[in-house]
Amino acid sequence: MATPGEQKRFTSWQQALKANELQPKELAVLQEMVDSGQADNLEAAAQLLDWQDEILDPDEHMYGF
Repeated sequence: MATPGEQKRFTSWQQALKANELQPKELAVLQEMVDSGQADNLEAAAQLLDWQDEILDPDEHMYGF
């Protein structure tokens, strides 16, 4: 979604996908996940990224919480 220093454009990959708010490069990220076998479809890829954002919170991960 965002690199350090950038502001997030959306809070959920799944919601952004359903609302057709993803930019081509963001859709390409989801498609690459499907092509590499990480996800069965775009929706599953979006769900996985949402899960990773939720579980691997950068601040908490950095401090080991």
